[in-house]
Amino acid sequence: AARSHDAWRKQFHKTNPKERVLPRMRSRGGKMVDINRPWKTLDPKAKAENKIAAYAAYAALEKFPNDRERASDYVHKQWIKRNRADPSQPKALFKPYGALPEVEKDKDRAHIDQIKIALAAVQKRKAPKRGAKKVALRVDARSAERLEVAAVRLSKTLGRKVTAQALLAAGVEAVLAACKKKVPRKRSQKKR
Repeated sequence: AARSHDAWRKQFHKTNPKERVLPRMRSRGGKMVDINRPWKTLDPKAKAENKIAAYAAYAALEKFPNDRERASDYVHKQWIKRNRADPSQPKALFKPYGALPEVEKDKDRAHIDQIKIALAAVQKRKAPKRGAKKVALRVDARSAERLEVAAVRLSKTLGRKVTAQALLAAGVEAVLAACKKKVPRKRSQKKR
């Protein structure tokens, strides 16, 4: 969401240099907020809208993983649904994606591009190192059942499939990371 917002701002400033420092007021969650601000100073209601847009872009990539234009069209349709009641939005933006000018299409494309970049970064971190030894973890039947239940619950919460194996791997990685941190030990103070 932050990457998409900052990419939008950069493009907005490029195409509208005179508006670089001017507020751009939009209704977000029933409140008028300035969306022409960096992510770190953006109003929480505007951040929430960006997060919803990021989820829409992720869903678009799941539906159309190899078609940037169809994915961008999906993002635009979701934007229309969310912003239909916002009187501060220009009516020209409510056209179908194919009828928009390129500068407006680029806003929807930017969401798709930023999600692809974020997903690629996550995949890089998860990729095993060359020559890394694969270790099979075994768990007893009761633990496996508990992992399955937890994976189903987490999948429902996140809205995407999480396997028990992925959950177990994440747990092991968290424990290993915690073990690597050095914990300062208290030194016993002897009386002299």
